[in-house]
Amino acid sequence: MASGKNNKYDDFDFSDFEPKRTSYERNAARKIDTAPKRRQAEKKPDMKLVKRPKKSYARTREEMKRANLHTAKIIAISLVLLVMMSALLYGRMKADELDRQIQSKKNELSVAQSENVRLSMKLDSMISLKNVEDYAQNNLGMVKMESHQIEYIDLSGEDKAVVSGNKSKKSESKNKASFISRLKEYMSK
Repeated sequence: MASGKNNKYDDFDFSDFEPKRTSYERNAARKIDTAPKRRQAEKKPDMKLVKRPKKSYARTREEMKRANLHTAKIIAISLVLLVMMSALLYGRMKADELDRQIQSKKNELSVAQSENVRLSMKLDSMISLKNVEDYAQNNLGMVKMESHQIEYIDLSGEDKAVVSGNKSKKSESKNKASFISRLKEYMSK
């Protein structure tokens, strides 16, 4: 059975209603039920009024100092948290500002790149081979070369170099050899 503080049957003893193992349990005689007995009320302790002793001036002063110190700690921690939160917000604000600047520069870059592509295409069209030929023929009076105007040069002969003005050219191998020999002479000294 559930027991609770507000149960109206808490004061009754229901153990008498429990079946008992007796010898006459198997006979046909009617059993007589008795009323449950009331439990004796538990004595509750008497309440006493406790008076606090009066505090001394020094103790009151010490408690005030502790309370003031506790208040100062709370204020200091609050200020530190406020400064940290302000720094965090300022950092986020600066990051957002830099993100906006980056985005605007990216937009400017894409506009400049598209302008570059446009100008490159315009330049390519201006210097195309067809335009150069037209300009050379119409403005400069040039004509296309024909096959009878081509001259071939025969380079199958011996290689030689001619120096003008009666100047003689020393071979580089002699200069290198003389430098090496001079270096050997210097080292041998």
